[in-house]
Amino acid sequence: MTKKPNPAARLPTEALLNMVSAAMQRLSALSKDEKVRQEALNVGQAVGRLMQAIRDSSRPPK
Repeated sequence: MTKKPNPAARLPTEALLNMVSAAMQRLSALSKDEKVRQEALNVGQAVGRLMQAIRDSSRPPK
């Protein structure tokens, strides 16, 4: 029996991080629990910072 490939493993890093960020933003808007909304917002912001760091690291230094 062969193992099925994981489709998430083939996504580019930026696309995957964008999906995570979008999911956290939706969760922060839809959750009734204040703590869940705040933590989802924190995760979304952290993912945004991570994406920017990845982009910055791929640019040549000035």
